Amino acid sequence: MVQTCTDPMMSEKAMKYLLTRPAVPAPLDPNFCPFVLAKRKYMKHIADSAVKGSVSELQFVVQRPGDCFGRDRLPVFAETHEGYAASLFLAGEAIRYMIWQRGGFKLFLYGPSKICEDLKAAYSETGKYAFEVKTMPKIYATPWSVDIVSRLEDLPLNKEVPVVCGKVASGCRIAFDLGKSDVKTVAVKDGEVLDSAETEWDVTNPDPQYHYDVIVKAMKNTAAKLDGPLTAIGGSATGAVSADSEATWCDCFPNVPPDVYKEKVVPIFNNIAKNEFGGVPIKVINDGEVTAVAGGQMVGEGCLFGISLGSSEGSGYVDADGNLTGWINENAYNPFDLNPE
Repeated sequence: MVQTCTDPMMSEKAMKYLLTRPAVPAPLDPNFCPFVLAKRKYMKHIADSAVKGSVSELQFVVQRPGDCFGRDRLPVFAETHEGYAASLFLAGEAIRYMIWQRGGFKLFLYGPSKICEDLKAAYSETGKYAFEVKTMPKIYATPWSVDIVSRLEDLPLNKEVPVVCGKVASGCRIAFDLGKSDVKTVAVKDGEVLDSAETEWDVTNPDPQYHYDVIVKAMKNTAAKLDGPLTAIGGSATGAVSADSEATWCDCFPNVPPDVYKEKVVPIFNNIAKNEFGGVPIKVINDGEVTAVAGGQMVGEGCLFGISLGSSEGSGYVDADGNLTGWINENAYNPFDLNPE
């Protein structure tokens, strides 16, 4: 599970078109270069050059399960223009942003052949974005692929399918949250919290049975505070959790060998519900999504963005109806800072 992600240095030509600092420097990181400001600077260069006929458009789409597609576009310099390096860099980072925001297993590209081919090479197992290329198949159990389309009409349209999330907590329930420092558990009856606890654990342990036992013990200790039969289990975890509550890529188990992870960790939540709690319904989602759902219920409104800060950073969003997006929302991997140092 543990991988190192080290990007090559940004070229000097790209720096010229992208690097900029906020008007008020960040005290703890004076060279902080926000992605949004870099793109704003780049777009100004684009506007200044567009009249010379040296600018065209790149469009890209990232596909994920359920026939969902995220689509975006970026004006790019011609390969002969000195700003081409900046276009290639920014396009790659924009795609990376969408991948870690929404998730996906296939990239579609449409635009100038040179930048499409360069991006296809970058999003290969030996390219700049090898980490993303090797990680996404673990999340979706589907090989990563890149398709360059020659006609705009062959590029899939943007499509999102909201994920309805239950918000009723009637009966006796327990919930858990897996973080990198502890396992949090809570007992709830008819929406009222009866007990909560935090259990420290060692996420670096490579034995999945260790993790299983710690989680189960914490859950059973908390469930003992209930005065009736368990109705359901809710949970959250860092990383990517499938729609079927499978721990497809959760970094709470970083040292479990890949083959063992697939066999023992991916089904761990469903196995716990089945083997330890009589098969009661269980639903586990990303911790950032839990933050968004909880925030929406607290304020009684939708269109709410939630951020979960811990050893990493996750996020979630609920729409006007309180539904989730189905995105992976792994903000810790998003390119917020383009400072090359």
